[in-house]
Amino acid sequence: MNRFSFKPVLVAMTLLMPVAGIQAAEHSTPVRENVTPEQRREVLQAVEQWKQAVIKKDRAGLERAYHADLSYGHTDGAVLTKKEQIDRTIVPDRDFTDVEITNVAVRVYGNTAFVTGGFAFHVLAKGSEARVAKLAGLDVWTKGPQGWQLIARQLTKLP
Repeated sequence: MNRFSFKPVLVAMTLLMPVAGIQAAEHSTPVRENVTPEQRREVLQAVEQWKQAVIKKDRAGLERAYHADLSYGHTDGAVLTKKEQIDRTIVPDRDFTDVEITNVAVRVYGNTAFVTGGFAFHVLAKGSEARVAKLAGLDVWTKGPQGWQLIARQLTKLP
């Protein structure tokens, strides 16, 4: 029987997350990209379209950006489906004024792209001061008939 173990995936994520963060440790080495210039452009265009949909509260844009089987892991432990993530993003009392993405590394293997980087979510909630959540993230994008779509994301707080 062929059994899949999540242990190697979790170890890989643990090793990659600090390297991809906004302020990686001095002893860290950058993630080596494995991508053609055309693939990199396509994947980063999909990331930019997702970002603009978040900022504009564009439900249709998020529907296009997210794969039907989305698994979106938050720093609070929530792991959300496509519908749940869209509903969490588009709320009347909170706006994302910007999403800065830094230290991006793209690795493509067939129709799957792994994107690591730092995410700075600029959030303005009604009745609160603006804040910036600086996180490290690992995205998994898949290319299908609709183009590149986010199928999995795991965000983690920086040390």
